[in-house]
Amino acid sequence: MTESHQLITPASGTSSVASDPANSVGSSQRSNGSTAKSSASEGDRATSASTLSDLKEKIAGAREVVKTKYRVVSESTDDYVHEAPWKAVTMALIGGLIIGLLARR
Repeated sequence: MTESHQLITPASGTSSVASDPANSVGSSQRSNGSTAKSSASEGDRATSASTLSDLKEKIAGAREVVKTKYRVVSESTDDYVHEAPWKAVTMALIGGLIIGLLARR
């Protein structure tokens, strides 16, 4: 791809048409660079999209694990309170006293 530019010489005021190979090489490199940047950008988008979907899957898996552990702890706590209600009340009272003392400071 060659480009031609009009060069105006200030002394004569005439114009001549000249081919500038340095500009033509630079412009073709710029266009190839922009094509490479756009394809790299598309590649980055694809990579980030796959990374985002992987992250969403990991979060969904972690959410299920947390739900399962919460159910287990909740059921075991409920069973403990039904088996030994006075121990549970005493522990809650002691916990409340400790929190109250710390909050007072």
